[in-house]
Amino acid sequence: MRLSRAIVSWNSYFAEIKAMYEKTFWKDNVLLVSGVERLDLNRTFACGQSFRWQRTERGWFGIAFGRGIYAETAEGALRIFPCAKEEVPLWLNYFDLARDYAAIEAQLCADTRLCACVPFASGIRVLNQEPFETLITFILSANNNAGRIAGIVMRLCACAGEPAVMQDGREYRRFPTPEAVAALEPEALRSIGAGYRAPYVKESAHMVADGFDLEALRAMPLAEARKALSAFPGVGPKVADCILLFSLGHTDAFPVDVWIGRALKTLFFDGQMPGRQETERLLHELGPMSGIIQQYVFHYARERKLATKHEKREGKQ
Repeated sequence: MRLSRAIVSWNSYFAEIKAMYEKTFWKDNVLLVSGVERLDLNRTFACGQSFRWQRTERGWFGIAFGRGIYAETAEGALRIFPCAKEEVPLWLNYFDLARDYAAIEAQLCADTRLCACVPFASGIRVLNQEPFETLITFILSANNNAGRIAGIVMRLCACAGEPAVMQDGREYRRFPTPEAVAALEPEALRSIGAGYRAPYVKESAHMVADGFDLEALRAMPLAEARKALSAFPGVGPKVADCILLFSLGHTDAFPVDVWIGRALKTLFFDGQMPGRQETERLLHELGPMSGIIQQYVFHYARERKLATKHEKREGKQ
């Protein structure tokens, strides 16, 4: 698996992460991080950025970086298990625990336009996911809803992912390797619900298996990284920004869909559709955390069920 590479690349974050919290404690394959603020697992796992988490009697169970883990919060502490000692920096980074979300919310609340968004998304953290899984997942997300995406990903893992077993006997499937996905026939991908996206998934997996280095995009300027991702079939501007934001550390990537479009009109442009230059000026104004701010704006729009005046006249929501 690609886990060891991720651990090595994230070890440099460990000291910074550890210093931010009252206590980071590991013992007997359990990681406990206390003093955690602005982390709501319910909102984080249900917000449409990751599709392999489910509630269980032991807390939330999820599969990431080839590992099955449980996660739960209580009284400002995050508990993750099973967690090998060498995996500690991986999970601290996965949950974005080094980032000061309280400061981000303070920035939002200082802006009269954005302050209203905070209650709708406080507690959501942008997960730092595995890039290949995120690439395939968001190719599958096009013209889809969260429930269907989760089902397709589950079936993809069932037919091509490596089996594994937790210490408590829970069985699961790791996300398949690029080589395993590339080996699937388009018809097999269609049979699990990929539909017209099947050839996109297969070709994209081939590209990664043949040496396309997704990790290299992490260090690129945002515009260059977007351009590089556009080489993958099925990856347009929104999907590219989702991949960059949710797996490659580009916190200035700002995915735009219909909900974001409605919110931008309502909050910033008096109900009018902004031009490209106006949108770019706005994103520059929001700063290097604009992608994280996007989560607040998105959930504000969705929970408020924002619609344009034209859509309301037409009865559309």
